[in-house]
Amino acid sequence: MPGQRDHPPDRSEIVLPLRGKALRDKIVLRLIAVDRVTHFLVLGLLGVAVLAFTANRTHLREAFYRVLTALQGGVGGGPVQTSGHVGILRDLDRLFSLRSGTLTEVGITLIAYATLEGVEAVGLWLGRRWAEYLTFISTTVLLPLEIYELLDRATALKAIGFLINVAVVVYLLFKKRLFGLRGGGRAEHAARQREMGWGVIERATPATPRQSTADQSGPPVAEDVGRA
Repeated sequence: MPGQRDHPPDRSEIVLPLRGKALRDKIVLRLIAVDRVTHFLVLGLLGVAVLAFTANRTHLREAFYRVLTALQGGVGGGPVQTSGHVGILRDLDRLFSLRSGTLTEVGITLIAYATLEGVEAVGLWLGRRWAEYLTFISTTVLLPLEIYELLDRATALKAIGFLINVAVVVYLLFKKRLFGLRGGGRAEHAARQREMGWGVIERATPATPRQSTADQSGPPVAEDVGRA
């Protein structure tokens, strides 16, 4: 029948299932990939929003100050104050004070970084070695900025994100043996072979006893019975 083979496939054609450390590494890398997908979506949407804001900055600025005037007039009247705001009003006021060119650069930077995070996510999900190096470098470069943000205005969300990134850097550096650490990629490959290679399977598979001569002879055929 089509698809049937006359002999078992060669070992080179068989993909062995992951087990042990290799399986754990795959799970951890895919968890990091999910984190990177989240970054990709958030940064990408934020970058698009900034570019859209820049394109309609004049109309949005007018609407913002009309609302601000109405709020201040309802509270106490007087001229519009563009300083001393708190919370979202302060952030919006700073945003409108930026040049359009600066906002465009911010939007493009956010989209570029989102693309980088997406590339990392795909590579990590597929278990590519280059993606581990790319993730390590891009995460390490931003750690000083995250430390500055924590010192300037710490929040629980910033602290959690910082701890996650530190854990990712430590894991990739020591567990995945980047930059030749702990033997590098060769040691990583050798450890994987020791845990899930054909030698492990052969040692774990009990030997099949050979069939005895009496069993191989089988029952006497009719001709032999007649001769007897």
